[in-house]
Amino acid sequence: MIPRVIPPLTGLQALVTRPLPQGNALAAAITALGGHPTVFPAIVIERVEQPVVACAELVIFLSANAVEHGLPLLRRSTGTRIAAIGTATAAALAAGGMPADIVPGDGFTTEALLAHPQLDLAPGLSVQIVRGVGGREVLQQELLARGVLVDILETYRRVRPAPDPAQVEALEQHWRETGFDVVTATSVETLQNLQSMLSEAGRQLLRSTPLLVVSPRIAAAAAELGLHGECVLAQADEHSMLGALAVWRMRARNGQC
Repeated sequence: MIPRVIPPLTGLQALVTRPLPQGNALAAAITALGGHPTVFPAIVIERVEQPVVACAELVIFLSANAVEHGLPLLRRSTGTRIAAIGTATAAALAAGGMPADIVPGDGFTTEALLAHPQLDLAPGLSVQIVRGVGGREVLQQELLARGVLVDILETYRRVRPAPDPAQVEALEQHWRETGFDVVTATSVETLQNLQSMLSEAGRQLLRSTPLLVVSPRIAAAAAELGLHGECVLAQADEHSMLGALAVWRMRARNGQC
């Protein structure tokens, strides 16, 4: 008899806090692997209106959202190189018809991108950084220190949602009665927003619930917020997040967590 294959996320209760439509896509993938996701976006992405501009010699995209909202604004010139901060951003660029020339091979942070050999740029080179409003300044500061000319193109802003109190109450009731095995936390701001959107009772539940994070910086922020649940580390792309959850779930079943 052929043994029955159990989907890797069978029974997993996951609170998905990613913005839409990414949150729905991740939830659908978790469902396909046997899990039970609840979508509760803790951040909303809003487009920032900007004029169409010519590309610099190097254009750096810092997120998939930067790709979605930035590509329509750019006129690529011959010889323009494209950089992505990580694989998820690179995949979005490829889907948009502008494949990345530079992607960190190890890591998915600003620091990993800066360490890439092709980011050893000649002074005077023109660079555009495509990002959201209020992004980290580390990349810009380091490039300026290297003598590079930097232009910032902010194409979207992150906004904290204002959910209906009844929606929050229903979420927290599910959390108390059924529980969540893991909560996604794909940015520091998302985690901060979620904590502020919950009641005090909800914040107590969040404190001990494991988190799926996509950078050590988010794990450190969780600790600073007083959250002490286990942090499951993945890259920011959906495939990596699902894989990290599957490995973590398997270890838990085998009593290794």
